[in-house]
Amino acid sequence: MDTFGIYHIIFIIIFVSTAILAFGSLLKIGIFSQIEDKYTKVLFVSLLVGLAGAVFIFLATMSNIMNNLYVLYHLVFISIFIGTAVVALGAMLKVGIFNQVEDKYTKLLSGALLVELVGAVVQSYMAMPGISYNQAEEWGFELQYVNYLDDWKQTLENPLDRKCVDEYATTHQLPMKESDKCFNNMSVGSYIAQTDAVGGTGRGLMFLSFNDKNLRLNGIMSYKFPKDIVDSSFSVSGKKNNNKERVLLFSQKKRLYCSPQIDSISLNNCIERKGYEFEITFYKEKMDFIGVLRHPNLALNGENIVIANAIMYPR
Repeated sequence: MDTFGIYHIIFIIIFVSTAILAFGSLLKIGIFSQIEDKYTKVLFVSLLVGLAGAVFIFLATMSNIMNNLYVLYHLVFISIFIGTAVVALGAMLKVGIFNQVEDKYTKLLSGALLVELVGAVVQSYMAMPGISYNQAEEWGFELQYVNYLDDWKQTLENPLDRKCVDEYATTHQLPMKESDKCFNNMSVGSYIAQTDAVGGTGRGLMFLSFNDKNLRLNGIMSYKFPKDIVDSSFSVSGKKNNNKERVLLFSQKKRLYCSPQIDSISLNNCIERKGYEFEITFYKEKMDFIGVLRHPNLALNGENIVIANAIMYPR
């Protein structure tokens, strides 16, 4: 056994022995009842010193000194509070050895106990999280689409798709014969859909709810794409990183996409696409929030292509 362990054993033996003698003489138990009052006082002082030493040794072995001081503060406060409460209540109720406490000291102890109780309540209240409420915001929303067609075409992996898109971009005519390799090519239809957006502005109305403590955002948005006549609905979620930055995730359910062939009015030419989502980080500029929309799936040189500038403005 090392020296440090022996020191702890000796300290514990002395501390326990002092505690037994002190409480035994105080409560007049057995042979301890013969200990004189002056020695009882000395034993209690020794016990308090030993207790204080044990607390400081415990804190000294902890790694975080600031946390040590914080723990020490609470231990001292709790010890004083409990000691005052025991003596004050014992004196008021005339229990055991406390029935000899004079009335003037009983009143003083009762006043001290009330002050400590008020302090404990105030401190606990200050440490509690403040009351928070869910709040709602209404925002206007715009996507100002840039000309991203060249970048979009470069993301087409199939050479035939690129050829068909280039032919349509040159002639602006759709192939009418099924024998044509580009007949009913979905990339051409997607290209036409992109051209409807390029240079246009989509507008929507967004409602967001949030709690001022957790800063999480949730809501819905009604949005109309450029040249569309029907609104699309999005669910919106996100968070406030600070007063000047917000990150929003927009999610849309499954939808039908129809090939733009002439005279194709039947749903037989339509396919169901999976729902998709995209994320935009907004930064505050004056009263508005500005961001950039990147395509959620298409990338060039390891970075998703930019398709629109996004803006949120208060309603």
